[in-house]
Amino acid sequence: MSAIDYAAALRDALYDPDPESSVRRTKELVIRELRDVDPRVDIKNTEYFNHTFSPDLVLSWPGASKRLKRYVFLRLPDNPAYFVEDVETVSELHPIVYGLNGGSDLSASLHAVARFSRENNVLVTDVHGIDRLARNRKTRNIANLVSAALIRGGRGVMDSAGAENLSSTVSDGFEAARAADVGVTASAVQALDSYLAPAQSQQMTQFLQAVWISSQGRIEGFPGPKQLSGEIGDESLEYLLQFDPINDPEFWRAFGASVTVDQLSRLKISGAPVNLQYLVTENLDRLWSRQMKVLTGELTLESMAGKAEWVIVRESLCLRGNDYTAFFAQNAANLRHIKAPRAYGLTMPEIRQRSRSVHLRELKMRTGGESFTVEAEGSGSVLEAESLSALPESYLAKTRVVRATAQTPGGQEIHCDFLERDATAVTSARVSLDDWLGSALPLLWDIPQESIPFLHIHAGEDDEPL
Repeated sequence: MSAIDYAAALRDALYDPDPESSVRRTKELVIRELRDVDPRVDIKNTEYFNHTFSPDLVLSWPGASKRLKRYVFLRLPDNPAYFVEDVETVSELHPIVYGLNGGSDLSASLHAVARFSRENNVLVTDVHGIDRLARNRKTRNIANLVSAALIRGGRGVMDSAGAENLSSTVSDGFEAARAADVGVTASAVQALDSYLAPAQSQQMTQFLQAVWISSQGRIEGFPGPKQLSGEIGDESLEYLLQFDPINDPEFWRAFGASVTVDQLSRLKISGAPVNLQYLVTENLDRLWSRQMKVLTGELTLESMAGKAEWVIVRESLCLRGNDYTAFFAQNAANLRHIKAPRAYGLTMPEIRQRSRSVHLRELKMRTGGESFTVEAEGSGSVLEAESLSALPESYLAKTRVVRATAQTPGGQEIHCDFLERDATAVTSARVSLDDWLGSALPLLWDIPQESIPFLHIHAGEDDEPL
């Protein structure tokens, strides 16, 4: 429905001769338009309409703080003086005041409350402003964030021209932040501060700063309030990852420079949101951990057949496949609460099959009550060592490999324990997720590398894990 059609439908509803039908139809139209702006919003329809103190609608958001609610007051602003009084009356609630167009030009009424509404964190809008926000979010990825932030904590007057200007200014600002362009980025920061209450403005500005820093911009040069740690707040990151899909690889590549496995593991996120897939997949070579652990079966019931997905469970970032879940942690102590049944080690045929694309430097083997270690000769593979080849096949048939030292594609060494099904980086090495997936995962679990769709997305790049 176009803005003109929507406005006409709203006028038709307002002039419905049946009062109950008029209220119902009007509210249904407003609710539909608000959901077009932010599909994630929950909207409660109250029993009131055009009441002085009681809201017509109550907005809330799944997963957000219970305190995050926003009231919507529907008003007929035919008289600017009365409209100013209406806005001032409910301003302490920091609501959305939605001007219903009954056929008159609302510009005078909206203009009359422009300064007051901004100073008091009240968003004043009308059918054309909301419609423009809804249309912008369908054409620009970043505009999705802006439109939703306005519904949560917008302020000032938001008519059609204002909505278009804000969306384009902030979208341009994110592009400019990628190039560390001070002027255009500063305009975006100013627009966010002007149209968003402090909490939402700070959140969006943090996103801008993250993109700025990842593009080699110095934090001292960022043209806005600075988050000196450089890390996005957990609540802000949760909000972004659970938001509408942002299909922009460059954005996630830039944004990922400010994110760590440790932080992702802290987040309270259910399911496997698309934005989490984008963020991790585009930064496999940057995100690092020091330990990985594999469990089988029990945690994989929600996984889609044939598709591995990133999830956050048991306070850990995980890759969940059809019959396994791989847990990652920056500190080995963080995975102590992940308990798995003790395994029996691998047979020689199994270790040879699983290590086809992995370079093994050392094997710890056990047969009966005897344990021994075989090391590679020079730079070769331990599987080619003469000391291993000299062992009788009958002896090897009774032997289990209980641990292996492998070299990752990035050249770092990791210890793989086949009894505990975990892998640990040697010394203080920081191993990228890309390298864990290319070495430890196929060793710890019988999974062919070609079934891991994320591997080597950034092959050939020079980036080191941060």
